[in-house]
Amino acid sequence: MSVFVIIPVHNRLEFTRACLASLREQSIRDFTVVVVDDGSTDGTGEALAKEFPTVRMPKGDGTLWWTGATNVGVGWALARAKPHDVVLSLNNDTIAPPRYLERLLKAHAVAPHALIGSLLVSATDRKTIVDGGVTLDWATAKYRTAGRGDTVDVGAHVHPSLRRVDVLSGCGTLIPVGVFDRIGTYDEVRLRHYAADYEFARRALRAGFGLFVDWASPLHVWEAETGIHAAAASAGFGGLLRSFWDIRSANDFRNRWRFAVAACPRWALPTYLLCDYARVVIGSLRRYGSREQARRQTPPSRPSHEASRVTLKSGAGGAE
Repeated sequence: MSVFVIIPVHNRLEFTRACLASLREQSIRDFTVVVVDDGSTDGTGEALAKEFPTVRMPKGDGTLWWTGATNVGVGWALARAKPHDVVLSLNNDTIAPPRYLERLLKAHAVAPHALIGSLLVSATDRKTIVDGGVTLDWATAKYRTAGRGDTVDVGAHVHPSLRRVDVLSGCGTLIPVGVFDRIGTYDEVRLRHYAADYEFARRALRAGFGLFVDWASPLHVWEAETGIHAAAASAGFGGLLRSFWDIRSANDFRNRWRFAVAACPRWALPTYLLCDYARVVIGSLRRYGSREQARRQTPPSRPSHEASRVTLKSGAGGAE
């Protein structure tokens, strides 16, 4: 059995380098890394071709976003995969511990007809849980993330420790090739950037596949590097409002509507949409208010030459 690791990228070369370096240290070797470079302008393609010559690199033109770029990688893998192979969807802002793939494959052996997500742990301290699996109350649009903020004991789960979930993200999810054969790929028409992973997982569940997170397979993530929640709030009230209509933001009303229509049970759709929109708006306003209050309470500092230098992070668009 072979593993095809699919990583969509748009700029953020240093993150991709670190991610690929961690994959190079894996305890197993029978896997192929496919990096889909969706129009990077920071030299990603050239640098990776030189530093990681075994990595496969189909390219996009910068208009694929996460879903389209991931589908390009999945298509590349499916054209070469055998029926019992698996695909691992992965973000470039992750660090895989040396036994990460080995542990995921052990979990796959326990549940071969399931999609298996990773235990996402902060890459900052490598012990704080970011996402231990999401369950969802459709009637109230309430998402509950297991273990968030708790400290993980890396040695506590030696064997696969599978926890059933309602959705799975595209960050560290192992997918049998047969799932794509049965339900197709991610919905790049309606969900170009956010929520396509959740919708895909719901489709797989309806088709009879299981959804689990393996707490014995931790994956380190730079959680602050995904999306534009913080950027929208820090940009002022105008930035906050724009986040409700920005494809780069999980707040995007249009995207949230499309996901609900595609994934939500019909009986719960009216209340789901009402609660979801209310929660997004109220939560965003609270975060904005808290930041504004903190800003007013912080005494101004004297500007200096070094403090006035601004470093712009790339990766806000494309297939981040």
